[in-house]
Order: sequence, then structure tokens, then C-alpha cells
Amino acid sequence: NGILRIEARKNSEGKWESGLLASADATGRGFSQQYGYFEMRAKLPRGKGVWPAFWLHTINDPKAKSKVEFDVMEDYGHDPRKYQAAVHTWFFNPADDPGVPGPGTFVPVPADSLSDEFNTYGVLVRPDVVIFYLNRTEVWRTRTPADLNRPLLVLVNLALGSGWPITETPNPSYMYVDYIRVYSEPGSSGG
Repeated sequence: NGILRIEARKNSEGKWESGLLASADATGRGFSQQYGYFEMRAKLPRGKGVWPAFWLHTINDPKAKSKVEFDVMEDYGHDPRKYQAAVHTWFFNPADDPGVPGPGTFVPVPADSLSDEFNTYGVLVRPDVVIFYLNRTEVWRTRTPADLNRPLLVLVNLALGSGWPITETPNPSYMYVDYIRVYSEPGSSGG
């Protein structure tokens, strides 16, 4: 019915399997865009160990020193009262890393509202500022990383764990995605 269902479940051997979708491959074949507004409307799974995410990261460049990642929404199923939005710069050579963690924030939400109903998660990426939204209401902003010098690919996935036990994770678990949309701003270019 026009809804994408990403499923995490144990296979016949008892090993977890799930899915990740990306708008481009690591070399940039597919869709990418450096600036603009990126939004997903989704209903998240409930339960310990689920780790759904909507995120962006820069296309690989063999000459680059780093990769920039925007976690528009990263949810940890053990605590349904919040999700995380963050900006990371990952340095390929540890000697280049200044050792300062990327900025991030936890967005408070009414318990279970992310798994009981559809919500929109968005980010506006501009050359000077990155603004995060929940249901089109601003929840956090930060400066655009200086290393954002190439297009971003769009990713959505349902992972498990993130350092949390998955022994009590519901099998199966589902993430429902109504849409993912990307808008450019006048004067900007897409990939």
C-alpha cells in the first residue's frame, strides 16, 4: 500500500538479518545532493536492541581526508522517550582526527509516539548551518562541518544493537517508511 517495510528477523540458522537502502553506491552512482532539505516519514519499531536510522553521508573520494555523516534520526529501542540527531566527521587517518566528538543532541518525545504513529524526520543542510526537524518543527541546529565539500547520499536502515544487547529484541521487528523526499534550494545543485 505504498509503505516500505524494513524487516529484521532471525534466519533459519538463528542469525539476525535486516536491510539498508542507499540512494547511491559508495562511488556516487545514483542520487546524491550536497545541500537542501532531506525528509523521511516513518513509524519505528519498538523493543530493546532495535536501531533504526535515517542518515546521510558524503560520497567517497579517494583524495578526501574525511567523511561527513548526518544522523537525521537514530533511534535506540531500549529508550523510546528520545532519539538522537548528530553530525560526525570521520577521519580516514587517525592522525588527522582532532579528537573532538561531533555535535549531537537527544530529542525528547512522548514515550512510544515514534512507534505508535508515523512521524517526519528532516534536516536542512546549508553551507553555513544544519537544522534538524521533527514533524517539521525545529529541534536542533549546528554549524555545517567545514569538511562538507561533496554530495551526500541518503540512507535508511534497521540495524540492531549499537552496543545494546539484542537478546530481547522482538523477532521480527519492522520499520515502516511512507516516503523519503529530498528538495534542493534555488541556486544549489544535485548529483
